[in-house]
Amino acid sequence: MNAASTGDGQRLRDTGLEAVGEVAWGSHFCIFYETKKDLLEIVVPFFKAGLQANEFCLWIVANSELLTINEAKAVLHEAIPDSERLLKNGNIEIVPYYKWFLTGRAVNVQKAIARFRQKVSEAAKRGFSGTRLTGSPAWMRDNLRARSFREFEQKFDGQLTREQMIAACTFPLRLSGAEDILNAARTHRFAATVRKGAWKRVEIADMKSAKREAIIHPKLEQLTFRQREILQLVAKGQNTKQIADLLGISVKTVEAHRLRLMRRLKIDNIPGLVRFAIRTGLVSPEE
Repeated sequence: MNAASTGDGQRLRDTGLEAVGEVAWGSHFCIFYETKKDLLEIVVPFFKAGLQANEFCLWIVANSELLTINEAKAVLHEAIPDSERLLKNGNIEIVPYYKWFLTGRAVNVQKAIARFRQKVSEAAKRGFSGTRLTGSPAWMRDNLRARSFREFEQKFDGQLTREQMIAACTFPLRLSGAEDILNAARTHRFAATVRKGAWKRVEIADMKSAKREAIIHPKLEQLTFRQREILQLVAKGQNTKQIADLLGISVKTVEAHRLRLMRRLKIDNIPGLVRFAIRTGLVSPEE
């Protein structure tokens, strides 16, 4: 049976994701997920399909996914027994977001896009059929203004259309509201959500649909994305230094965000923040 092709004869790429199916080179889509297990059920089959198709696989691990580089490698090793050799050979590369996007503490959009271009070129020279990328740009919303974030996504999308590359951007639902979902959907070819293994497409520009998909509690809407990140980490038992290291910010910045969110929520102690995070669904009691 012949592989499906586009109208211009280009072979479609199997994403490994049943709900997404096959896509053309240059495709840039986003998936909102609820749990870490959901995230791994996106990344693992996505990469498995890429490796089987002789594609170079790049995973940019972000702090908002609450996953470390070592955890990401361990997950791949469990799902893909040959992953250690593939990592050594350069078939797969896992990098932290700050090495890819930051110059000092600032996001450098031009350098980040140049790195993507270089990776695609290197993959072609090494004989790969193309490149597939996954990562979460959610954290960038606190590092770029809304307009700059949209401009980055548009520039990245424009770059993708000229390359042998497909990209799956992942966003944590627990940190995202309806506006976040719609903004992401408008800067990607399409958007989907996955909750405990159940997939669903999100209709672009349909606020009612987005609100149904968003699980963020109304009381969390009054907090910034960064404050929600910090609240989630506090509720998971991370101390100030650990949070600063995970998010790539200073201890003083963490303390300032925590103080502001406590004032806004009118909660003056850590146990109270933990109870609030559980009650609003930002973390589950089992986490």
